[in-house]
Amino acid sequence: SQYSEDGVLMLWLITCATVGMALLVDPTDFVSADTDTYNEGNIFAVGPGRYYAGYLLVFCSVQAFDGVVGSVLSKVIPTALAAGTLNSGLLATIVGTLGRALGDAFITAVGYINLRQVQNLLFVPSFVILVADLILVFMKRETLTA
Repeated sequence: SQYSEDGVLMLWLITCATVGMALLVDPTDFVSADTDTYNEGNIFAVGPGRYYAGYLLVFCSVQAFDGVVGSVLSKVIPTALAAGTLNSGLLATIVGTLGRALGDAFITAVGYINLRQVQNLLFVPSFVILVADLILVFMKRETLTA
């Protein structure tokens, strides 16, 4: 961006995504409850409002983060990868498609493991990955400024 450093934008966007993902983790599912109500009425359970807020935060932050990563990539890509058929845009598209395919396979596998815990089986690993990303961006934010 012309108004902010890329590293600072990355840090803020990952922080927002991490907060949103924390909203999606349901701590009441870690406690054994053999009822059919799925923690209904529990103040710590993820309800519709908390789910919408968390999902909106994660989705918007990750989409904006993708734009910032593209900006950083365009500043540091070697000129050999900037032209021709096998350029950085094609490589980013291939990696993105592979990531979506692996994500779909992971969601399917989680559904086979335990359908009752699917929310936490999806969001807890994502939360851990976002925290690790946040730490890495914080440690390397000076080198992310081109």
